[in-house]
Amino acid sequence: MKARLCLAALAAMVATQSQGLTPPSASDGPIKLLTCTVTPQGVLEAWIDNQTGDAMDCIIRCNYQLGGTALSHTFNVTVPAGFNGRVGRMDTSGAKAGDYSGDILGECKKSPR
Repeated sequence: MKARLCLAALAAMVATQSQGLTPPSASDGPIKLLTCTVTPQGVLEAWIDNQTGDAMDCIIRCNYQLGGTALSHTFNVTVPAGFNGRVGRMDTSGAKAGDYSGDILGECKKSPR
């Protein structure tokens, strides 16, 4: 009986947690936007994972907060083949540090470089 109660509690927890999952987005392809981050120094950067064997040209929009106002910035970047890390850098002049949402706009294209 105790085992059934534990299993029922576990199933309820899993069901509750799965409702908060992020739905699939355009970032779920071979080039993934992991997060947009404003550093404590106020620099906005995009964290990217490129699972392809090619350098890719991408347009990335990152959101951030500055003085209570929601803003966004668009980066045009070349993401190296097999790269996982930060791309793009913009001084926000004091935006609130933290992680923010963003999007890959359209499809990334194979870089001619």
